[in-house]
Amino acid sequence: MNNMIITQELVNAAADAICAEGNKPTVLDVRKRLQAGSMSEIWRFFQVWQSAQQASAESVVSVPSELQQALEELITRQIDNVKKTLESEIETLRQTNDELMAEIDQRTQQSTQQTAELNSARAIKDEVTGRFDQLNAELKRAQTEIEIEKESATQSRMELVKVQLKLESVSRLEADLDQMYKTLEQERVAKLNAEHSAKALASKLEIETAARKKAENDLLALIRSKEEQPA
Repeated sequence: MNNMIITQELVNAAADAICAEGNKPTVLDVRKRLQAGSMSEIWRFFQVWQSAQQASAESVVSVPSELQQALEELITRQIDNVKKTLESEIETLRQTNDELMAEIDQRTQQSTQQTAELNSARAIKDEVTGRFDQLNAELKRAQTEIEIEKESATQSRMELVKVQLKLESVSRLEADLDQMYKTLEQERVAKLNAEHSAKALASKLEIETAARKKAENDLLALIRSKEEQPA
């Protein structure tokens, strides 16, 4: 269907055009001619048109008594015609009802699907937010560990200087000095590992931050599209 707005005037014009062609219009005929709008809104305007047609067709006719029998026969034939017309209208109403029910089912399914998509987007946002908070906490712990390692390395350098001074007079401290060098090397390796871990965590944090922003933007776009759609 196109985006044409259905009005009472459009429905009246379509129904009158069908009458002008010598046919009795139904709501299905009007909808086919308009090729736009939903069955529910066309049906509402079509009922107004029908009421106006019935009001204009009503009139009081006085019949002489001598024509009463002929009139009764005429009325009988007219009743038969009306009965056929009503049966046709009942079938049209049945078809209209079927289309309305199908349209309602389709819109219900669309609404259910949109609700599921919105809930999925919210779940993704919550997951990204939780992951972001976790990585942020890990980064802070890594930064704390780096500071501790830096302080430990500074203390180790100070101890190394003291040992070097003692070596001038105490040869037995050579073994301790070797051990201190090993410890310093281990601490240096630990520091490098900690710095590498911090860089890796920072990279993960950037990736998760970008994913979180994307998820939030997707969620906002989805919510905005739902709000812009007609009820």
